Amino acid sequence: MIPVSANSLQNSPAVGAAETAKTKPTGSATNSSTKALAGIAEATDTASISTLASRLSKAATTTAEATAGLSYTALREKVLENTQTIHYPFEGAAKAAAAKEQPEPNDAVSAKSASAATAVLNGKAPNPFARLSREQLATISNDESGTFTINERRAASTQAHKEEEAWRMQVVAQSSQEYSQTGKLTKFFQSVLDHFNQLPALEQATYPQNYAADLQAKVDLDFNYWNHSPGDSGPTPGSLADIFGEKKTGNLFDLLDALTVNLEDQDNKARAIS
Repeated sequence: MIPVSANSLQNSPAVGAAETAKTKPTGSATNSSTKALAGIAEATDTASISTLASRLSKAATTTAEATAGLSYTALREKVLENTQTIHYPFEGAAKAAAAKEQPEPNDAVSAKSASAATAVLNGKAPNPFARLSREQLATISNDESGTFTINERRAASTQAHKEEEAWRMQVVAQSSQEYSQTGKLTKFFQSVLDHFNQLPALEQATYPQNYAADLQAKVDLDFNYWNHSPGDSGPTPGSLADIFGEKKTGNLFDLLDALTVNLEDQDNKARAIS
């Protein structure tokens, strides 16, 4: 279950920016027409925030009811099936039908959100959900109540994927540095575990059931991949340190490739001897 309320939405970055804009003082030179436009914008922002909060709350409630009592496997299958549904072939009749879908209720703010989602999928606008939290994105993408259109759900899923890929690129870069300095990936596994624990429950369900436990085991092992031994033990026969010496050369992935080739050579020699 992913609880989403109007209060949680008020704390999101998107709302924070709107609130800042609303409270920003105007200069004495501001004319009456500018003040009037600011008042209209404030009312519009407030209406949009309130509408989105209501839609998120309805979607979260519906999803919670639909997933209550499901086993991990059943929940995983449901989420993965939903992902396949919203990432339909973006062409032809399916694309046209999705663009015509209307949110429920189809008020002006919700209709504008649906149109914006279709526009972003066509590469014609920024993602309307770019500043929502991952929980809010998961709430939208997994909504089956009709509150959000299929294109809104796809746009939310696309945004979550974009953020996940950006995080993965960053953590992999950090892992390469950790390996080059220590021969280990312990901090990398801890970062992945911390990240996983912060994901929405519905997003966590897409991972293997033992994912967190496996990561924790790797953290506890504190394995040195250069020495091929846990903790601060010395090099073992056949390890990268044994093959290349104490000085680390190349990056993590090149060294792993080299180790693979070396092991294959050893296998070939063993077959020749036998």
